[in-house]
Amino acid sequence: MSVARVDEFQQPTRPWIESERSTALHAYGVLDTPREAEFDELAQVASDICGAPIAVVNLVDTTRQFFKAEVGLGVRSTPLESAICAHALLEEDVMVIPDATKDPRLECNPLVTEAPHLRAYAGALLKTADGLPIGTICVLDYRPREFTDAQIKMLRFLARQTMAQLELRRQISEQRRLLARARRAENEKANFERLVRQASDFIGMADKSGQVVFLNDAARAMLGLSPDEAIPSKVEPFIAEEDRQAFRDEVVPVIRAGESCDRELRLRNIKTGETFPALYTMFPIRGADNAIVGYGVVTKDISEQKAEEERRAHIISEAAHRMKNTLAIVEAIVSQTLRNATTLEEGRNSISKRVRALAQAQDILSAAEGSAADIVKVIENALTPHDPGAPRLKFTGPSHPLSAAQSLGLSLAIHELATNAAKYGALKGDTGNVEIAWTVSDAGDFCLEWKESAGFPVMPPTTSGFGSKLIQRLVAPYFGGTAVHEFLPNGVRFTLEGKLPSRDMAL
Repeated sequence: MSVARVDEFQQPTRPWIESERSTALHAYGVLDTPREAEFDELAQVASDICGAPIAVVNLVDTTRQFFKAEVGLGVRSTPLESAICAHALLEEDVMVIPDATKDPRLECNPLVTEAPHLRAYAGALLKTADGLPIGTICVLDYRPREFTDAQIKMLRFLARQTMAQLELRRQISEQRRLLARARRAENEKANFERLVRQASDFIGMADKSGQVVFLNDAARAMLGLSPDEAIPSKVEPFIAEEDRQAFRDEVVPVIRAGESCDRELRLRNIKTGETFPALYTMFPIRGADNAIVGYGVVTKDISEQKAEEERRAHIISEAAHRMKNTLAIVEAIVSQTLRNATTLEEGRNSISKRVRALAQAQDILSAAEGSAADIVKVIENALTPHDPGAPRLKFTGPSHPLSAAQSLGLSLAIHELATNAAKYGALKGDTGNVEIAWTVSDAGDFCLEWKESAGFPVMPPTTSGFGSKLIQRLVAPYFGGTAVHEFLPNGVRFTLEGKLPSRDMAL
């Protein structure tokens, strides 16, 4: 190895790219780190061996030099402009300067010309495995002096030891980084496994031959398997028998072609044999080389969704049925009323009142949606427009649910009876009364009586109008019973008998 001295100094060119040298230095992660005993001991040995008051483990960056360890200097960093070691980087191995005042590179350096008036210098390069110089281990003296070959040899040894410590430090740092990354990966893997196992949807996996190798907790629960029970080797036992052919014909070919497949299938609980609808998604799992290494399955139980769809379909069907019935009643109201009206004005008024009564009955049904329309509410609502005040119109009877058809029929019947009583019967004058009473047995037997008294003398009608036809012919079938409409001398009587639905029925 060569030793550069002042009398043989020549200005060499840099044999490296400065950005690469700086990157190599920063890779050790040692700049601006606290003092460490391993490096402090190396600086102290250099000072003792060379008999120098100052010794430094020096790392040279692009704009400054950082002292990882120092003896007799008292600072940790100085600017690069005054750094003696910056010149040492240009040497092959070791730079020795017996008298800095006689070296053209340092004769104007403020560390030489001013305090602390440094004179002698000897430094061995710190080099990476790629030969890039990143600093020195050096000694300095306040007096001109020579350094022995043994001292120079020891500086080279200490430079190698310093690099060994730096490499060890970097390896430990890299191992810690890799260990931290491995732990993060392990945690991520564990969290992913928890996510898959604890997901509410059915998640399963098969190898590339179709052998089932994994089922999460939700899948086991859906299929009736305990947590420690062995998994059936094939997929088909999970599928309801009626859908297995569809699975073979429509799912398997798509998956074998390397594509995903979404299909609604019925799955089977292996323990109970019960089946349930599921949205079945199967897809190929590919490795790093894009080759298929297995198959994944994500399945969602859609029993509640199906039940909701059926409920909505039932509601829509019921609404359509009600609408048809309502339109049929409106058509009958208009047709029969106009046929029996003596004047157009009379017909218009009658139609208006009857349609209004129908609308009021529909309001009751809408308000009772989700439960059943109550007979008390139906009768009360139908009588409200005709109540003359005072205790002339009375009704008594228990609460009980009515079906939609019964609610409409009874509401229209009460409206017709009340209208006729106001026109011709007990409610026409100031003295008549109307009493409505009904009973309901535990078995649902129903009996309602309308009774008028103390009103104008009753004369049986000469023709049968819409009201009479509705009361006699339409209402009774809604109750599965009979209806009797009588015109007695002392007042009208109407009796309705039939069956009511159970109390827990819903519209």
